Amino acid sequence: MKNDSSIEYAILTEEQISPELNKELVSYLSEIFPEWAEVFARERAWHDARPIWTTLAFVDGKVVGHTAVVERTITTDWNWRYKVVSLQGVAVRPEWRGRGIGRKLLKLALDEAKRRGYPFATIFCKEKMVPYYESLGWQLPEDSMIMWKDRALPIPMRSNCPMYQVLGEIPFPEGPIDVHNPFGFDVLDRVGDRRTGPRE
Repeated sequence: MKNDSSIEYAILTEEQISPELNKELVSYLSEIFPEWAEVFARERAWHDARPIWTTLAFVDGKVVGHTAVVERTITTDWNWRYKVVSLQGVAVRPEWRGRGIGRKLLKLALDEAKRRGYPFATIFCKEKMVPYYESLGWQLPEDSMIMWKDRALPIPMRSNCPMYQVLGEIPFPEGPIDVHNPFGFDVLDRVGDRRTGPRE
């Protein structure tokens, strides 16, 4: 087994991912998440949201760890909207687990999100993974957090435990949260102002 010094990390935008690396990532994700292999045969994305950047771990040029970062919009009952990042496809090859690779990939992803000014990160994980993410500062929301294709069509999530992490000074919104694909406004532009209340 190689030592940890042989692990190299990278943060890559979609433009920096070559066709050859994309093919390797599709194969890797299909292997790690076999229930989603049909999706990855078409595209390297869930729910019509392609990554805006991906954190990767390599050993001898081969991918051993992966976390993709996509952009979402969260909306509250009070019509406050925030552009946030959502992490998906968090995985490390079984033979490389227990070395802190997943933690490193998540930290790289969140550090980049903070640098770009996103206020929150979200993730949907399986229940057995909740303690792991809690140990890294993620929190379960006090109310519901539902992923929507549109306002009339919630998306059934196989990883059914939503979690969040605050990346800046803005506290996470209270009450039910709807999660959508991006609505198309600036990173910290939101419908509403703490001084004046919601805007039309």
